[in-house]
Amino acid sequence: MNVFGRVKIALNQASWDQYMRDWLAGRDLRDGDDINVDLDRAMKFSAVFGCCRVLAETFASVPVMEYKRLDERDRERTYDTDAYELLHNVPNEEMSAYHLAEMGMYQLNTGGNFVALVRRKNNGGLYSLEPFDMSKLTIERSEESGGIVYRHDPKKPGGEKRSYDRKQVFHIPGPSMNGITGMSPISYATQAIKLGLSYETFGIKYYKNGMAPSGLFKHPKALKPEAYERLKKDLDANYGSFLNKGKPILAEDGLDFVPFQLNLVDAQLLESKKFQIEDICRIYRVPMHMVQNLDRATNNNIEHQSLEFAMYTMLPWFKRWESCANAQLLSQKQRKDGYYLEYNMAALLRGDSKSMADAFARGRQWGWLSVNDIRRLLNMNRIENGDIYLQPVNMTAAGTTGADDQLKQLTDEVHALIESRRE
Repeated sequence: MNVFGRVKIALNQASWDQYMRDWLAGRDLRDGDDINVDLDRAMKFSAVFGCCRVLAETFASVPVMEYKRLDERDRERTYDTDAYELLHNVPNEEMSAYHLAEMGMYQLNTGGNFVALVRRKNNGGLYSLEPFDMSKLTIERSEESGGIVYRHDPKKPGGEKRSYDRKQVFHIPGPSMNGITGMSPISYATQAIKLGLSYETFGIKYYKNGMAPSGLFKHPKALKPEAYERLKKDLDANYGSFLNKGKPILAEDGLDFVPFQLNLVDAQLLESKKFQIEDICRIYRVPMHMVQNLDRATNNNIEHQSLEFAMYTMLPWFKRWESCANAQLLSQKQRKDGYYLEYNMAALLRGDSKSMADAFARGRQWGWLSVNDIRRLLNMNRIENGDIYLQPVNMTAAGTTGADDQLKQLTDEVHALIESRRE
């Protein structure tokens, strides 16, 4: 309500009394349904920012690799395609591969889509990937051609509007119901984010006003509007902040103060805020301990939750990027020749040093890891004669002669040879 509306009410005592009852009950405030939770406002909620940061930084920390299939079983590491150069090293003149991946994940986890302009060389090869500002890009299906069109509006004086077809962009949609455009988590989680922001706003107001409405003032007579406004300004100026908490109040003209007994525990503010953080983590499928909520965390369950995070949260994102990159950035000839891109998730699946050492020892002992295989997983250089695979002497393939039988057969052959020479 504006100032003129309040003045108009003040001239009518009945209306003024009703307005004061509404004001004390909070009914004069907006209910929040008309508040638009946009990207900027959503990212100011710490849980949303924390989840998006975990997903973006984790994804950007994992390198993309290029491989070429040699046959049905074997492959080799290669460095041949332009797509690998752009996603692994330098996507454009202004960004590193890390920052491109990080930005892409931020856009996917807020707006649901990541789109970059693909610039090509004269021979058709890839030259650069230049990401769009998604607030200035619309994705729609053309009524004329029936294909997907990406319309870019710079939204600035002199800016030129342009349209791009599917082959001119690199588009990664997030979770989608139509397979073309991703769903915006911010839009679908508007109510949960709005509720979380309201808790934070309440907390700010709560502490700003001395942590709680400390009590009620009673007066034997009805105060005139002028006296009421003077009293309210005086209380707000001298007693209305956290710094003034505990300061004695000077009452006048029969004014009586009745204290309230209210605290944050009674209001369940802390419990509500924790639940709302859990709700946001549920939307992004991020473990609570990764946004610094350690209420139910232990050393054992954190390790398992981290592995579950890699398998059930990050793996779908890696597969989403891999499938889009292989389909859109590699040519049909390159795919037929056996080239493909894959993110190396080995770093995310590592446990503690003791568990890793035990796993490597078992792999080496049972013959499915060589010394160089282990050194490669640890980012160490190869060594000479390090590609030898061991085989336990007491283990043989099913259906073959056992080690004891082989030793007896060899002994018999040596004995027979010795006997034959004696003759």
